[in-house]
Amino acid sequence: MGSARFVKAMCAVALFNGAFYLCIKEEALAGEKDDLAKKYTEQLRKSKDVKARVTALQELGTLAQIKKSLATDALPDIYKAAEDKDPAVRAAAAEAIGKADEPYDKAGDILVKLLKGDKAEAVKIAAAKGLSSMGTSAKEALPVVRDIVKSTDKKSPLNAAAKDALKSISGTRK
Repeated sequence: MGSARFVKAMCAVALFNGAFYLCIKEEALAGEKDDLAKKYTEQLRKSKDVKARVTALQELGTLAQIKKSLATDALPDIYKAAEDKDPAVRAAAAEAIGKADEPYDKAGDILVKLLKGDKAEAVKIAAAKGLSSMGTSAKEALPVVRDIVKSTDKKSPLNAAAKDALKSISGTRK
């Protein structure tokens, strides 16, 4: 009989702790995410290493999807990275811009420019993914994306990314 009471008491404690954790989880994780955002913003600003900058851009893009304000301080540096001489940095910046939920009138022209005019296919693919992340707010880019779909090899990764962007922008993605 005593062990049954003990088990019930332990279950009550576990239930209380679980409910308490669910109540404070967001606040506990928010501070950690803010610290990560600051770390990656500094890494983007100060690092000369391409891999470190690409990682910072990718992580900032992910953080921006969780909460836009996490990447707000880094946005000027992300836009600057879209003009970097290294194609990997430009590609990561293009995706991060799309994920940052920036208005199309601010971010769209940069992504369209990269999609149409960059020499590196990886950058064009990333720009298409960035536009895809923007969804229906990037409707002004539809003509350019359609041209990319029509003018590229049907089996190319760029064509696949452009088709995905076309679905996302037109709102037909399932």
